[in-house]
Amino acid sequence: NIIYLYLMERLYPVTDYKHPILTPVLMVLGWALSTCGIRTIADLKLGLYISNFIIRISKGRYSPDAIYFLSQTVHRLAGKSCEYVSNFSFKSSLLTSEGGTRPQPLSFTSLHSKDTPGGDVLFGLLCTVRAAMRSYHDYTGFSGVFHSLIQTLQTIDTSQVHSDCSSLISTLSSLYQQYSQKTMPFLRYENNKPVSIKMYEPKFGEVWVRERKTKDETTHLKRKIKSEMKGAVREIRKDSKFINRLKHKDQSDSDKARKRKVNEIMGFLSKEQGEANDLKYRKKRGQA
Repeated sequence: NIIYLYLMERLYPVTDYKHPILTPVLMVLGWALSTCGIRTIADLKLGLYISNFIIRISKGRYSPDAIYFLSQTVHRLAGKSCEYVSNFSFKSSLLTSEGGTRPQPLSFTSLHSKDTPGGDVLFGLLCTVRAAMRSYHDYTGFSGVFHSLIQTLQTIDTSQVHSDCSSLISTLSSLYQQYSQKTMPFLRYENNKPVSIKMYEPKFGEVWVRERKTKDETTHLKRKIKSEMKGAVREIRKDSKFINRLKHKDQSDSDKARKRKVNEIMGFLSKEQGEANDLKYRKKRGQA
């Protein structure tokens, strides 16, 4: 099933916000992140992969389920008790680096591996948080969304983790300070265009003067005759064009029929000539 998610990213357009396949998949994955329980490291790795997939596919669209999962994982890692993390029951001590080994990014093959070091999972968690911060840094509510997450990260004891993880935590804090400089604008009503007053156009009736009545009627009739003549000429032109098209079509059909008959006759003659040549050749062979 994870392979199908990997293929969806490359088969379907991620910029289509109403795609009939990707949009329901993102909704189902978000529901799974917000409701399913996280009890083992394998569940946590799968949740991190899904969160990274949602952030990568969303292309700037805000995904609260992925942020919720990352925030509650960090809260559980720091040992904080919260009423919203009841389904997160893994031990925070499992994510500490073992033997000071350098953590490696989580790969696709390590999802079902049972011997993945805890430091790698922690490093993958921090990388996913960094990807989310870079993806949503344009939002005006960035500081409010990531405030509790960054505060909780700063309370983690970095002496038990690798230096790469501790440096990544400090990098996340600096990124938060950089992206949270925006000031949120005040709420205001939507700017609606003023409704224009409905205007009524006055109606003017024609007033005929008795002295000019005959002259005006003559002018009116001349204009009407002129317009009718133009219309008649226009219709004649249309008819002539139509007749020319019909003549051209009939001529082309007759040309095609004549050409077809000529080809048939030439084919028949060539066949007869071939048979005559064959017969002549046989006679010569017989005399020889």
